[in-house]
Amino acid sequence: ANLNLLGLMTIGNLGNSLAANTKGENPDFTKLIEVRKKLSQEIGVKESDLELSMGMSNDFEEAIRYGSTNVRVGSSIFGARNYPAKPNPDSDPAKPNPDTVAQSMQNVSLDAEKK
Repeated sequence: ANLNLLGLMTIGNLGNSLAANTKGENPDFTKLIEVRKKLSQEIGVKESDLELSMGMSNDFEEAIRYGSTNVRVGSSIFGARNYPAKPNPDSDPAKPNPDTVAQSMQNVSLDAEKK
């Protein structure tokens, strides 16, 4: 196969990272470490051969303490992203409004004799 597995990545729940500041443990980071250990045993490589990518701008220091070899800190460098507003599905003209469809269907009659 042409696939070269270099490591594992997680984007943990920010709530877990914030709670870890007071409780001392981040279950998302702990789980990725467990998965790396199990995977390394199953594929026959050293754990250290599989990188860990975990931690973002808000929790990268904690991720490094857990052994992360890659962190994603773009927001700290470039600032927060401005995401475009999501379209309102109720105003999408290509998507019919169920109430309008139901009203239109009340006027439909199926008369087999007119075919």
